[in-house]
Amino acid sequence: MLQLLSKIYGSIVNARNKKFDEHTSEIVKCNVPVISVGNLTTGGTGKTPFVIFLANMLLESGIRPVIIGRGYKKKRKGYVLVSDGKYVIDNPDLAGDEMFLIAKKVNAPVVAHESKSEAAQIAERHISPDVILIDDGFQHRRLLRDIDILLINNKTLTEQNLLPAGHLREPLSSASRADVIIEIGTIDDDTELRIYLQGKPKIFKANIVSDNIKNLNGVKVNNDNIDKIKQNSIAVSGIANPERFLQSLTNDGFEIIKHITFRDHKRYSQPDIDLILTECKKVNINNIIVTEKDAVKLTKFKSIFENNNVGCYIYPIEIEITENFNEFRNYIKSKIQELRKHENI
Repeated sequence: MLQLLSKIYGSIVNARNKKFDEHTSEIVKCNVPVISVGNLTTGGTGKTPFVIFLANMLLESGIRPVIIGRGYKKKRKGYVLVSDGKYVIDNPDLAGDEMFLIAKKVNAPVVAHESKSEAAQIAERHISPDVILIDDGFQHRRLLRDIDILLINNKTLTEQNLLPAGHLREPLSSASRADVIIEIGTIDDDTELRIYLQGKPKIFKANIVSDNIKNLNGVKVNNDNIDKIKQNSIAVSGIANPERFLQSLTNDGFEIIKHITFRDHKRYSQPDIDLILTECKKVNINNIIVTEKDAVKLTKFKSIFENNNVGCYIYPIEIEITENFNEFRNYIKSKIQELRKHENI
């Protein structure tokens, strides 16, 4: 049954893409360059840390971005200014966990909206950025992109099935639309991908690396305490790819006694915290380690953890281009400059 549904889904995706390829569907064009960061699967490729990396790279180059994303599961409908570049709204539930996290880590305006194309038009009028950066935009073809960046990991290349039988949102052949491919982590074999690309998009290698462990106040943990935390911890996550989180912790020397998983974009409540505390007591562990995305929603329970003598620690991750970073940066900068020069004529 799932295979049949995947075939139907694939037919719908192909028909939709054909309309955009043949310019028979309406497309929104902005007057400033638009960069999209996306993937082919349902989460778990590192889009959020890559958007943070790219936005900070642009800022360091003197280019002012506005970052736009859907704000999945946000409570407030429509256009939400998550950050104006200086001040961030104080409730992650209003913005969605990913957009709130981005706003916390980038000194640039961040907008959450169900319609990325509508948000881009509003932001262009009211914020006047140098560039619009779209989080998870590869499938949002209604908005014309000037640079399409596609993130690929090993799981993308080994996945055979479209939704709902598998995790692919589009077939691998759709990668040919990208201007830039970022291969995240170890790639066993990208031969099939390169056949589809036919040498067109630029391919860069990147890794996900860990940053300094912090507590829920955002204070870095000293090395002595890190060693103690690594010896005995419970991992807690509500993300698309919990296996990758656990593997990252293991590779970093953590001895994880138990991994408590929740669904992606989990909005934590008191019963969830009670469950976590109960599991800690069962195995006599007083340390839990969480993702940054989960931390923004767990911070409001900080006093409860403290009162139960449980330390809640954040395991931050970052993206780094491991090969030809200067080439990547220069390509993005020169493309933006070329587009802005053309638009100002």
